[in-house]
Amino acid sequence: TRHGCGQGACGSCTVLLDGRSVQSCNTPLSAAQGRQITTIEGLGDSGALHPLQQAFIDEQAGQCGYCLSGMLISAAALLAKNSNPTRDEIIAALDPHLCRCGIHNRVIRAVQKAGAALSGASR
Repeated sequence: TRHGCGQGACGSCTVLLDGRSVQSCNTPLSAAQGRQITTIEGLGDSGALHPLQQAFIDEQAGQCGYCLSGMLISAAALLAKNSNPTRDEIIAALDPHLCRCGIHNRVIRAVQKAGAALSGASR
C-alpha cells in the first residue's frame, strides 16, 4: 500500500486487517500473521473496479492522490458494515486521513454513491 508519513498521522497507509481498517505503519507484522489483509490493490475483483473506486472516479474525488488509497480502504470498511451511512458517519470514518486538496464533499458524495450501488447489488 502507499507509504505516507510513517508516524500514524496521515492515514495513507491504511489497509484492511480482517475487514477492519488499520494503519499499516502502526501495525506490527506479528499482528498480521495468519490474518486477511486487503490493500487498495485488492479492493476490486477480477479486474473490475469496486463500486467505491468507480464512484470516486465518477465524482472526481481525487486530486493529488496522497490520501486516496487510505480513504478508499476506510470507506470500504465503513460500507461493509453499513451500506447507507449518514454524512456524519462518513466524516467520522474518514477523519483520520490527512487531505489538503479540498475534495471532502466529493469524497462524501462518492461514498454515498458507492453505498447506494452496494445496497442495490445486495437486494
